[in-house]
Amino acid sequence: MLITTSWSHAASFDCSNAKTRIEHLICDHPELGRLDDELGNVFQTALGEAADPSSLVQSQREWIKTRNRCIDVECLENIYSKQIASIKNVKHAQWKTYSDPDLGISFEYPGNRWIKKPCRPYSGNRCVALAGRNMGTSDYIIAFEVVAGTLAKVATDEAGFSLEEGKWVVSGDATAEVESFDGPGWKGMRAASACEVFDPESGPHTGFCINAVISNGKRAVVTNTEGSIGDDADTARSIESIRFLK
Repeated sequence: MLITTSWSHAASFDCSNAKTRIEHLICDHPELGRLDDELGNVFQTALGEAADPSSLVQSQREWIKTRNRCIDVECLENIYSKQIASIKNVKHAQWKTYSDPDLGISFEYPGNRWIKKPCRPYSGNRCVALAGRNMGTSDYIIAFEVVAGTLAKVATDEAGFSLEEGKWVVSGDATAEVESFDGPGWKGMRAASACEVFDPESGPHTGFCINAVISNGKRAVVTNTEGSIGDDADTARSIESIRFLK
């Protein structure tokens, strides 16, 4: 299993490029390929949840050295199974609460992410974002922008939603399903919709942006992601944890 993986074949790497004895063993035995692929998925998930991602990466590098000393399939199956179990038990980042009296909101976020304010150079002080590792070309994982207005008004004017024949839809993406949700003192709507993502290396491609608007009737928070990251359980929890302080 590699630190940076290319998902192909049963293993976590392209078996057509297998070079080492260990790589050939993995590719020649379906169960080892399955374990390698599972470890790759578990590792990537743990990176986003770990309290100390750097230590996790270093420990994985050390594990690969140990793995490469195996001489047969039985050894590899055993060492993979133990590593998968170990990574699943990695210590998760503790959750923190960000409170901003000026914006008048608070929300929870995992400790392996950090606050970025302002969100962008031109956004001023009414926007705060969460950033983290492995963001690629994204400026942030998710942004929270505070504006005045009711849910319906802000959804239409600021969040890219529109009311058509009595049903809320995402403007420009009729296939996106708009979901209503609520929390203490507020109501909201959210949707995952297709959006264009620009990669400097590969050019434009289609991603999925998570858009939401939450309002207490007077003020609202508009959230958005940039299409390549932010579609995960921790980001959803941060959105649902929003509280209005005024």
